[in-house]
Amino acid sequence: MQNRKLVYGILIFLLALSVILGTVVFYSLNSRDLKVIFLDVSQGDAILISQGQNQILIDGGKNGKLLLEKLGKYIPFWDRTIEVVVATHPDQDHIGGLIDVTRSYDVSTVLETKAKSDSQTYKAWKETVNNEGSQQLEAVKDLTIRFPESIEVQVLYPPLPIESSNQSNNNQYSVAMKLTYGENKFLLTGDLPGIQEQELINNGVDVSSQILKVAHHGSKYSTSDEFLQVVRPVEAVISVGKNNMYGHPNSEIIQKLLKRGITVWRTDEMGDIIYKCNPPTGGAKCKIEFNQ
Repeated sequence: MQNRKLVYGILIFLLALSVILGTVVFYSLNSRDLKVIFLDVSQGDAILISQGQNQILIDGGKNGKLLLEKLGKYIPFWDRTIEVVVATHPDQDHIGGLIDVTRSYDVSTVLETKAKSDSQTYKAWKETVNNEGSQQLEAVKDLTIRFPESIEVQVLYPPLPIESSNQSNNNQYSVAMKLTYGENKFLLTGDLPGIQEQELINNGVDVSSQILKVAHHGSKYSTSDEFLQVVRPVEAVISVGKNNMYGHPNSEIIQKLLKRGITVWRTDEMGDIIYKCNPPTGGAKCKIEFNQ
């Protein structure tokens, strides 16, 4: 009799556990909330855009182990697919971490330009993408990724397909993108230099956004006054490592942002920077969540 009670107890416990897990999974998969997370991957870029079971990962820093730890924090354990991975350009601090991600997750599509590098990191990245069989698309202006709930991520730069070639400096080919969710707009600029930012302005590309991911970790070679005048950001995010050898972010860039009344958030000071965006009914705004 006592054994029978024990068996019933275990069955009831397992049933209750399965109901709880099922409820958690259901609400997670069907969540309409959007999260834009600037991951603290030390000196490098990694941005996770997530809604329900849909994810875009833009760049991955240089450390695969660190990036996987971060993704494990923000992507549910039962979701092993990342719909789109964007490699803005083939520098190690942008693609290094993506190698382990592509091996660990089912990456449906990889979006990048034809810019190449002679580095071993780039060769390992391309070998992994080819081996894993992800769909590969070329990033060029107006290519658009659409989520449910009218979320769009549109490529703004480069304006045309680029020649396949190795370059010592691939920043000029960085993929720049704009995320739009209702009235909320994020401008994501990779390592785009000032000359290419000016090209966006000259070509009449709509770069206006409330939130700007400052290009090239706050380097002095990007983020001109004219660019800020056209973008008109309210907040700026700088992805940068503590005490990095490059002196990023440049102090003049910081002062330039602050003089315009732009709130500056830095991954080296805050860790992961998380924006939560409720469905934009009535013009709801994305709000920053401070890292736990």
